[in-house]
Amino acid sequence: MTVPSDSSVDARTYVLDTSVLLADPQALQRFDEHAVVLPIVVLMELEGKRNHPELGWAARTALRQLEHLRLEHGSLTIPLPVNEQGGTLRVELNHQSTAGLPPTMAADNNDHRILAVAHNLRLEGYQVTVVTKDLPLRLKASIVGLDADEYRNEQATDTSWTGFVELDVEPDVIDDLFAHKEVDL
Repeated sequence: MTVPSDSSVDARTYVLDTSVLLADPQALQRFDEHAVVLPIVVLMELEGKRNHPELGWAARTALRQLEHLRLEHGSLTIPLPVNEQGGTLRVELNHQSTAGLPPTMAADNNDHRILAVAHNLRLEGYQVTVVTKDLPLRLKASIVGLDADEYRNEQATDTSWTGFVELDVEPDVIDDLFAHKEVDL
């Protein structure tokens, strides 16, 4: 791993946890010119949520996006372009040693593995921020001296085409729809 160059001083490295992708499967593209790092444990957690009745759709959508990037660019372990602003994404396989963290934060906990990745990247000179919807993880990050932000972009209105249009119609059109299972508009 190379230390960031002077030209990337303003660019941050955002280490995401699973909760971000479950809240917003499009999150990988929403970090502008910055680098997004997914610890490998995040992929494992997404895999575990694929069949969840409420979170499964988001997990499968995020995994499909990662598969698309893999097919388009090759290995996910090198920084891949994810948006027009110059942002990148990579999956981090290394940096999982919890040696620099308090002894109570052993590597037997997925949150601690994510913190270990962020901590070790920071030790290499990266400007690291942990991004999560998980309050306890943000608190732990702060305790070990890492910047941590709550992910809130899922609250923004997505203006991309969804395939649905909202129409105002007269009540008799709704009655016809229920009676005939279709209507001409």
